[in-house]
Amino acid sequence: MSCRGLILVEANERNQGSNGGHVSEQRPKVVFVVLDAFPFSGVDPNWTPCLFELAQEGGIAQKGGEAVLSASTYPNHASLITGAMPFEHGIFTSHSWLTEEPVPAKEAGPACRTLFDDCRDAQKRAIAIVGDQNLVGVCGARAAAAHWPNNGDLPESAPRGRLGYGADRGVVGAFDELDPMSADFTFVQLDEVDTERHLRGPWNDDVREQCRLTDSALGELLERFRSMWSEMVIIVVSDHDHEKVESGAVDLKSHVFKNNLNVQIDHDGTSALVVGLIDHSQLLDFPSVVGAQTVGPDRNLVWGDPGIQFGQDWNLAAQHGSPRTAKQLAVVGGGHPEARRLGNLIQASRPQCTEWAHWIRRLLVLDRHSFEP
Repeated sequence: MSCRGLILVEANERNQGSNGGHVSEQRPKVVFVVLDAFPFSGVDPNWTPCLFELAQEGGIAQKGGEAVLSASTYPNHASLITGAMPFEHGIFTSHSWLTEEPVPAKEAGPACRTLFDDCRDAQKRAIAIVGDQNLVGVCGARAAAAHWPNNGDLPESAPRGRLGYGADRGVVGAFDELDPMSADFTFVQLDEVDTERHLRGPWNDDVREQCRLTDSALGELLERFRSMWSEMVIIVVSDHDHEKVESGAVDLKSHVFKNNLNVQIDHDGTSALVVGLIDHSQLLDFPSVVGAQTVGPDRNLVWGDPGIQFGQDWNLAAQHGSPRTAKQLAVVGGGHPEARRLGNLIQASRPQCTEWAHWIRRLLVLDRHSFEP
């Protein structure tokens, strides 16, 4: 389903106005959507008309946004919902590493305030609905006024994608249970593009078709807000990109054990987190490692050449984690005047993953600052 009807409604409101020809400048309602692994260059008027039309109304980051490292799902969702870096919220990979022992990200959650916390304290209604059920914990969504799937447990009846996460159609089907029309802040995640890219590769006809289907699901979700489009700011991003991987995987844990190094390894697709005190030059001596970057105190991310993956070969066609997969989709639309202002801002820059939460706090007046791009 296209967003064209929504945008035409708003165009009429701008032309006619219900208050002396002027559009209200009341604070907007915000819908924040993460299309997991959606390619930043995948917006097309024929294949993804909803995203395309949103971008025409607000704006699109032509060079893409910038993910935090590791460029994978859980650290970036934690940064999107908090505005914090991994060394602040603790989630560096699929684990939190605030201590020297890893804790699954879905159990630890972010170690700093989320937009859900801020909305609750400001007496604004926030809701969350996610396809990847683990994100309920990763994003601290239990603090929202309502969330789905409840407690991060997908109902037996919920449709699933091929990797076991909630299907896009399940998110669309459950959306109305959360009463989205009454929410000041709505957080949505659609997962199936990530699954398709993992299984089929970074880009091909199958992936393009899934992008079309996910765009259609997005259009169905946004249709709920047709009657209040002039109040809406819609933000649509992705969390990471993908890259093709070769068969086989490099086991850095084995290297550390054989060389009696006092560090821990957390493999993460085409990257790996090295936890512990170690010299940068030693990292570049690790097998197949060609790059390293400090991401926190005694926390370094390493990666290899294109095609290299670390840990275990899961028989996937594509993976993520390295800086090569750090580009994010970034689109803004909606009928509220702030949509155009924010759209103009991202068109002139490369938005950082951590910036979105701060902009949303200003839009919803969750901090002391006005929104001044």
